[in-house]
Formats: sequence, C-alpha cells, structure tokens
Amino acid sequence: MLKNPIFKIISIVSIISGAFLGVISIIPALTFFILILLMFIMAPFIIIYFKNLNLIKEIKIEQGIIYGATAGFTGCIGYSVLFFPLAFFLDLIFKIQSFIWVKVVCQNIIFLLGTIFFTAILCAILNSFSGFLTAYLYQYFKKGN
Repeated sequence: MLKNPIFKIISIVSIISGAFLGVISIIPALTFFILILLMFIMAPFIIIYFKNLNLIKEIKIEQGIIYGATAGFTGCIGYSVLFFPLAFFLDLIFKIQSFIWVKVVCQNIIFLLGTIFFTAILCAILNSFSGFLTAYLYQYFKKGN
C-alpha cells in the first residue's frame, strides 16, 4: 500500500505546506496559531484538496486515517526543518524574546531531534484523527443523510 504514488504526493505537498507554515510562523504572534493549524488542520486540508483535484477517487475511513498520519508527520518535519534554524538565527541576531525557547532547544542536538520527532508523532496522531473525521463526514454526506 505504501507503494501507492498518492503517498509520495501527500508527503511532498505536506512538506511544502509545513515549510511554508514554518516560514510564516517566524512572526511571533502567529507561532502558536500556526502550530495548532499544523497539528489539527493539515490532514483535512490535504484530503479535501486532493479530493477536489480528483487524485483521491473514493475515500474510506482507513485511508483518511493513513493519509492524515502521513500528512501530519511529514508536514511537521517540513515545518521544523525551516522554523528551528530561522528562529534560532533570528534570536541570535535580534534577541527576540519569543524565541528564547528555540535557543534552549537548539543548544542540544539530541534534544532538538527528539523534540522534532515526538512533535511529528503527535502531529501524525492528531492529524490521523482529523483525517478520520474528514473521511467519516465525507462518507456521511455522500450517503445523503
């Protein structure tokens, strides 16, 4: 099932979306809001977008869960790859108080990688639930109930 090309497309679109959100979240007022968006809304966005492009013909609940987990994990990786270095350098240059936590996390590479990995796992779990809800609602409204 992982040889299906839709997973590669979902991963690429999620990484690009996550990277875009990582760049936008450099604005300190938006960081928390974008992190919540990344954790809950990435999967429904990807599923609905692909459904509108007819890349996904019929979505089952199991597919929604797997697509959501894939979108959440890869989106968080894309987010982290750009956000942490940008925030670290902005804190070094401009001494932005909102990014002191990034400076602390980035001082230990093992702690940084662990934070990124466990945040990506959390995003995968939460987005798999969002993907489940999206697939369930799609099937519910498709039946005409």
